[in-house]
Amino acid sequence: MHKTSFVQSAICLLMIVSVSLGCMGLKKPWRDYSKKKFDVKEWREGDAIERGRMYSDLHRNPIIEGKTRDDVLKVLGEPDKKATVEGTEVWLYQVEVVGEKPLKYCPVSFNKKGGAWQGMAKGDTAYLLVTDDEL
Repeated sequence: MHKTSFVQSAICLLMIVSVSLGCMGLKKPWRDYSKKKFDVKEWREGDAIERGRMYSDLHRNPIIEGKTRDDVLKVLGEPDKKATVEGTEVWLYQVEVVGEKPLKYCPVSFNKKGGAWQGMAKGDTAYLLVTDDEL
C-alpha cells in the first residue's frame, strides 16, 4: 500500500511539473516541435504548436507575398486576431516557436494596394513574430 501511494504521488508531481512548464511557455515534453514543411490543410487545422513547426518554411517560401486578402484566407484561414498598426491592417496567427516567448503571433500585413507581406512594421523596426505588447 505504501509503495502504491509513493508511485501515485510521483506521477502526480510529474504531471504538475509538466503542465506548469507548459504554462510558462516552455516546451511541452509530450508534443513534437520538430520543423516541418508548410502544409495549407495542417496550418488551417493546427494549433499554435503545429503552426510553429511550419513557421520557418512559411517564412522562407514567400507563399503569401503580394497576395490579396482573399488569397491569404484561402492559404492561412481566418486570423486569430486583427490589429491596425500605424495605419496598416495586420492579421495575427498564433504560433508557438521553440525558444521564443509564449503567445507569439505570425503577423501578415497588407500594404495600401492590398498586397500581403509576412511581417509587421512599427516605427523603424520590422517584426517577423510579435507579442501582444508589440501591437
